[in-house]
Amino acid sequence: MAGSANRGLQPVLGPATQLGFVVRDLDAAVRHWIEVLGIGPFLFLEEGTGRPPNPSYFRGEEVRVEIRLAFGFIGNVQLELIQQVNDAPSPYLEFLAAGREGLQHLGYWVHDHAEACRRVEAAGYARELVIPIPGQDEPIIYYHAPAVVGPMLEIVPKRWRKAREAVGERLEAWSGGDPLVRYDSYADFL
Repeated sequence: MAGSANRGLQPVLGPATQLGFVVRDLDAAVRHWIEVLGIGPFLFLEEGTGRPPNPSYFRGEEVRVEIRLAFGFIGNVQLELIQQVNDAPSPYLEFLAAGREGLQHLGYWVHDHAEACRRVEAAGYARELVIPIPGQDEPIIYYHAPAVVGPMLEIVPKRWRKAREAVGERLEAWSGGDPLVRYDSYADFL
């Protein structure tokens, strides 16, 4: 019955294409997904987006957030596991400090970045973290959800979709063996 009632609804941002999990121990989290849940392989990035990290802006203040990352897929939905390894202010550390670990954000690769940002801001979402992408005009933006909603939203520009596709293609090409496809950083992978 619920399915028939929702036939006319269309997600404002399109389908969520990523589930972002913040974890305290990336190695343990990836082992759990692989060994307990049978999900993998994972692209494992020891230095996340690189060291030193490029500047981001958390609530308007410049920060340099160092992370480790792992990406996998459940069907067409990308899993992103994030472990922050420095003490720079960020939504990741706040999530952990609040005693949480697990699903922290829903990621959307949108077709119209400006329109997506306008819509979520009009709905009461507040910009928390802005991650400029070198060579691109539109940043990745994390939005804090209104109190009645759960995870943050991550709005990813359309041009960044190629990187997501490259991760998917690399993991689809996995032929067995170690389920962790390792690179030092996202930049090294790309």
